[in-house]
Amino acid sequence: MEETDSSQIKEALKQWIEFDDEQRKLRNEIKKLNDRKKENSELILKFMRDNSVDDFHLEGNGVGVLSRSTRTTRPPLKRNVIKTQLLLQFSDQPQRIAEVLRNIEGVAEGADDTSVIGITRELLVRKLPKKP
Repeated sequence: MEETDSSQIKEALKQWIEFDDEQRKLRNEIKKLNDRKKENSELILKFMRDNSVDDFHLEGNGVGVLSRSTRTTRPPLKRNVIKTQLLLQFSDQPQRIAEVLRNIEGVAEGADDTSVIGITRELLVRKLPKKP
């Protein structure tokens, strides 16, 4: 290996490590900013919920609108839920139920059951005005 190759590799490794360190620092800063933003979001969402406010129209150049939205997500169906419902509907045909369950794709054997109620989340979304 030539001297120039060796020095180039050393320099490249040194720069790579510097870049990696910088990325790690920035990730930590972003995490701290996200944590602070989350705390403020909870306070803002509580105020908006308590005062029945859906949008804050923010003044300033390109600031936009801060909106509150509510989303409800349901957990995926689990094998136990499907099996229970099939047993309730077709209790006299257990062999047929087993066959149907084997033919359903994507349902893992022995998967844990979850609640069918769902999860409701409130989100705070900033909408920026479109640039002309």
